[in-house]
Amino acid sequence: MNTAEDLSWQIDECARVWESFEYFLDEYVWIEDKEAKKAIKLELWPEQRRVVPALVIEQLLILLKTRQVGLTWLAAALVLWLGIRNPLFLAVIISVNEDLSIEFLNRIYFMLDRLPVWLCPPIKARTKQILEFSHDGGTSAIIKSMPTTEMGAQSKTPNILIMDESCMNRMAADIFNSSYPGIEQAKGQVIVISNSIKTGPGWPWTRDLYQGSMRGLNKFKRIFLAWDAHPGRPKTFLRDMRAAGMDEEDVSQHYPGTEEEAISTLMGSYFGDVLARHDKAMRGTVGRFVRDDKTKEVSFEEAKGGIVEIWRYPYFLNKKWDQYRWLRRYCVGSDVSEGQGRSYSVAYCKDRHLDEPACRIRSNRIDAWYWAEQLKMMSDYYENAILTVERTGAGQTTVKHLEELNANQTVHLTSGSTGSNVTSQYGWHESQEAKHLLSGYLKQWLRSMRGRLYCALLIDECSTWIQHEGSEHVGPEAGKLGDCVIAAGCMLEADQYLEKCEKIIPPGRGWRERQKAEREKGAIWAA
Repeated sequence: MNTAEDLSWQIDECARVWESFEYFLDEYVWIEDKEAKKAIKLELWPEQRRVVPALVIEQLLILLKTRQVGLTWLAAALVLWLGIRNPLFLAVIISVNEDLSIEFLNRIYFMLDRLPVWLCPPIKARTKQILEFSHDGGTSAIIKSMPTTEMGAQSKTPNILIMDESCMNRMAADIFNSSYPGIEQAKGQVIVISNSIKTGPGWPWTRDLYQGSMRGLNKFKRIFLAWDAHPGRPKTFLRDMRAAGMDEEDVSQHYPGTEEEAISTLMGSYFGDVLARHDKAMRGTVGRFVRDDKTKEVSFEEAKGGIVEIWRYPYFLNKKWDQYRWLRRYCVGSDVSEGQGRSYSVAYCKDRHLDEPACRIRSNRIDAWYWAEQLKMMSDYYENAILTVERTGAGQTTVKHLEELNANQTVHLTSGSTGSNVTSQYGWHESQEAKHLLSGYLKQWLRSMRGRLYCALLIDECSTWIQHEGSEHVGPEAGKLGDCVIAAGCMLEADQYLEKCEKIIPPGRGWRERQKAEREKGAIWAA
């Protein structure tokens, strides 16, 4: 091949590379085989090839993956390709720490050093954190790999931001929020790459971003790569990992088989896999409680945007009601907020016969005093149900007003320091020890309850309720709510305060009726 032909071929090759990232990967990219400690020609796996078009065209992309499927190498190749072909270009890569940020750029250097000289523009700067190409007209293309910083790419206007291993990045949310306005203004690109390590400090943000894509709540394109995206893994791979000593939780986190398993928080939640049996959440009837001014009776009316949601009406409103009354069938538990738009006041009413929540009220705009009136109406509607109210902070106002309303509240008895004096207090006092006990009650109930849990809010909050690392404290993940969990726990506190619920069958009724009552779960025949 003579010089003219060689130059013509190089020009054609440059055009092909400029036009196609996939062509660049197939023809020119070499990667490091860490096991063999040598360079090998990149040969895209089928699942990697599926990702390639999205890397190029998607403005917002989140990649949730199993371990060791080469996505970081593909991301490094992408910014190298973009830097080669685009003047006035800036790529910012955010890694968890400095070592990983240097490693990301070293991958780029590994590929760059094996490219033909004629394929690349001159190099202006090459350091541990910055690679800069010099393009025609004095313009530059810059690839900058940075460790985690809260500022992210705020002071820059990158054409592409790559957040690598976001689940391990404690500042993932802050980095994205500070960087995105500039990126959006420049019509730039964001690529989030992550494993599903549920104990990682950046996992809640990563999971929420992915779930938001699933539900159509954001514009991110999502792609999931399962454990078998690596073609070299046998069908027995997961079993082999367990046999090698990995426990089930680690296998699930590092090598998920489905995106549902990857985004699930069941293994990371305090409540563990007991939530797996509660997959029947459904919307109840929404409305509000109303008290008649004359009769003082409480009724429920449907209303869009109401704070009340009912899954089970009181038994005596059922068309199949047998005309027999019940004692102690309902109980109510409530968490209380200040009603200033941040945390929520929540209350659940439990049908103790069916062993499931029948109703919920929830609002973040009702003050503690008026919340007491809502609780009193809920209690009256469900046959004077007994109430256990969280009395810490704003809850003290609610408990006091409920006392003024002659509400049916539980009373907690405590002994004095010498054991001679006994004091009584309404409601439930929230301390770390008490919260831990309450969480345990709720976990046991979720495992053994006979009825169904319809409330999706409670299921979601349970899934992000954790035991904080290095302590005995339990509570919601950072940025998550736990008001429904506390309210449900208080509901169980009220339940424990009562004897078994009882259907009242007057003496003299027939033998069949008595036998039927005895067979009913939770019923006791009153002779």
